[in-house]
Amino acid sequence: MIAAVSSRPFVKAAASAGYSVTALDVFADADTQRAAEHVYKIEYANSGFDAKQFESALDQIDLTGVIGFAYGSGFEAQPDLLTRIAQRMPLIGNLPDTVRRLKNAPEFFEVLDQLNIPHPEVCFKPLANPAGWLCKEEGGSGGTHVLDAKADATLPHGQYYQRIMDGIPISMLFAANGNEVKVVGFNQQWVAPIAGKPYRYGGIVGHANLPAQLKKSLQKVAQKLTVAIGLRGLNSLDVIWQNDAFWVLEINPRLSSTLDLYQSQEGNLFDLHVQAVDGDLSRFPQIPTHSKARNVLYAAKDVVIPENFIWPKWTADIPMPLSCIPHTQPICTVLAEADNATEARDLVLSRVQILSNLLFN
Repeated sequence: MIAAVSSRPFVKAAASAGYSVTALDVFADADTQRAAEHVYKIEYANSGFDAKQFESALDQIDLTGVIGFAYGSGFEAQPDLLTRIAQRMPLIGNLPDTVRRLKNAPEFFEVLDQLNIPHPEVCFKPLANPAGWLCKEEGGSGGTHVLDAKADATLPHGQYYQRIMDGIPISMLFAANGNEVKVVGFNQQWVAPIAGKPYRYGGIVGHANLPAQLKKSLQKVAQKLTVAIGLRGLNSLDVIWQNDAFWVLEINPRLSSTLDLYQSQEGNLFDLHVQAVDGDLSRFPQIPTHSKARNVLYAAKDVVIPENFIWPKWTADIPMPLSCIPHTQPICTVLAEADNATEARDLVLSRVQILSNLLFN
């Protein structure tokens, strides 16, 4: 069983590894329905699944023979839901308490300080002068929860302030077995800002061209955190990088969609996740050398997907025919592949424009 806001990359990887998959996610798109045996669509709001609906769906599923429950984004703010799921079947991933610790901002940044890991300045009380600060939500994902800070009299529960740092957002996908780590790849992200959501996620490219020393430093950070917290399975580390400096933003202690940038027939990353959770990093897969890019296509206006629309082969997370997609909401993911990260990013951005023209012109 696999659950995430968008479970498609994990479902496809698990299916190609020979697993029969039941998926629970927010979109239940066409690709996921093709790859999974069963798909349940779950409502999502305020950085969390509808827990009641989620557990009701689990009540309908025959769990006989289910090996375990693997999860991606969507649970960062709901470790209690993970705890209840773990009472039904084994988790294939980090323990709920690990998620809780890493997504409790005061505790996470205190751990970073104890380990001498650099991070942007953070604040957990109202600011006298909000200029130069962001307001973030604990357990938020996708960048839509990241806003410019305001001079509020109180700081809402579950939110914190973080100093704005100039630099390039990058991430590292790695596997951990509780004691050691192995790096899968380094990535560079970019945003797709709109009014009110200046840091909305845009896209990402794998095999980012980063200095060797930076790569070594990020691997050391992941190693320190794995030993301190006991990380297992696939995880991702989010960082801001500028010249010779970097600052850690967060760890995502769960399956990351960046798996899709390195998944191949020769090397199955879902298998790696399962083995790493079990403590085994000895069978590390072959990682492709070419660079893959992904970019979300958002709706430029309200749109109904035409029944006979022919999707280019370089698209994924495809909505079902006649789906109604509201303005600014994600429609699908656009894919590209090239010899290096620069070419892959340029290609994916050009394809986003082509598809946007097909749907909206």
